[in-house]
Amino acid sequence: MFGCEMGIQNLTLNVITKILISLITGYIFGSIPNAVIIAKFKKVDIRKTGSGNPGAGNVAREIGKTWGILVFILDVLKAIIPMLIADKIFQLGPFWTGIAGLSAVIGHCYSLFLRFRGGKGAASSGGVMIYLFPKFSIVAIVAFFLLQKTPRTLTTFIPIFLVALGLWIWLYWNSMPFFIPFVLIFLTLGVLLNIDLIKEIVKGGNK
Repeated sequence: MFGCEMGIQNLTLNVITKILISLITGYIFGSIPNAVIIAKFKKVDIRKTGSGNPGAGNVAREIGKTWGILVFILDVLKAIIPMLIADKIFQLGPFWTGIAGLSAVIGHCYSLFLRFRGGKGAASSGGVMIYLFPKFSIVAIVAFFLLQKTPRTLTTFIPIFLVALGLWIWLYWNSMPFFIPFVLIFLTLGVLLNIDLIKEIVKGGNK
């Protein structure tokens, strides 16, 4: 499908069942609100503190960097674990393994345990990158932290985004047959899940 290693003709009932289990597993893992759980140990409701975002960044700012790093690692792992299941146990191949990871990102942003609310999905997206695109993951992490340290305007966002995207395509264009469809799905999901942030960036660029 979409030029990946597992075409439509190979989507037997057994394979479809494995795909569905992987997607559900990814969503459930992604829904685990690590930031909320960790913050509760410090007697803090992270959803009512700071930015209100139940993510690693808000935990780091309001509770401490050590706790923020812990949440970041756990959020990365909740994308990697279902991908490991899809890849190593179900042997679905990189395309569907990546989709399982993206379902974890959706679970993070629309958590089953937080009345379908959640964080921004940055760390979980990082988990997808680390698992599927290890050579690019360092670039992605650097780009993410650069964006955190710079004003949220078009003049800072677009160059960083384009350079990172260009490197991503350059590194994997010819090596993975599933790459283009996956990138399109990944970017589309990123836009849909961060539409408010994009509006803020556009607004900042129009000032």
